[in-house]
Amino acid sequence: MKKITNLHLLLVILAALQQSTKISAQDNQKWGISAAINSVEAQLGDPEWSSWGYAKGNFENFGDIRNKSLSLSIIPKYLISNDILLRFEFGITNINLTNHYNNNANLATNNPPRAMISNQSIEQKLYRFIPGIQWNFMKKKVIETYCGMTASYLHYSEMEYQNVTEVWDLASNTIIDGINDNATATGGFATGVGAFAGFNIYLGKHISLGAESSFSLLYYKIGNTFSGISMPLNNPSATQVYSYTTTSYKGFQFSKIMPSMTITVWF
Repeated sequence: MKKITNLHLLLVILAALQQSTKISAQDNQKWGISAAINSVEAQLGDPEWSSWGYAKGNFENFGDIRNKSLSLSIIPKYLISNDILLRFEFGITNINLTNHYNNNANLATNNPPRAMISNQSIEQKLYRFIPGIQWNFMKKKVIETYCGMTASYLHYSEMEYQNVTEVWDLASNTIIDGINDNATATGGFATGVGAFAGFNIYLGKHISLGAESSFSLLYYKIGNTFSGISMPLNNPSATQVYSYTTTSYKGFQFSKIMPSMTITVWF
């Protein structure tokens, strides 16, 4: 009985040592690199919408909006002490919104029968450069929690807008009216400070999965002009070039809380 008890104790000790090795293995590794997928919705708000001119209103008033946007980041990390890491996030957000409107459901009210079909798109890129410092404040078994502070610089490219609207005579199946509108809105930048918190679950010595939430207080300077070319489909010679001043958003604002999912490799 005593031998069995001793053997059981030895197995428990070995298991604990093995688990301890798994938990603390990353402590001996100085570098980590994370890949993250981020919420796009959390990166859109009044500063961006204000700079989009009438494009935002057109999107909201006509048709079904499809969001094909994607936001990804790469975050190198370097361990400078047992619980402190330096990190630098390089991120890109590709805003890609499309809108389709078809009023065929209202054909009975048209005389002669007509249909209007509209396809719109908004595209804009957001580049994110975010250095920060991370504090790992709790490690328990295979779970690690952390928080930290950041400084942010965000660059907004020009917004590109397209609206192709066609009016069809259904009796002859021909386009009798319509427009092809291509426009751009001025981009800009945002800069400020922020905070983040998250956790990692270690699947092994060199890899972890996690989640993170972050927010920032940012100074925005976005938007100034909305300009483009509007071409009537049935009369290209009547093409018009236009430009007007849009709302330019300047000032401080808290960002939305942005959730992210991460995978990290340690070495």
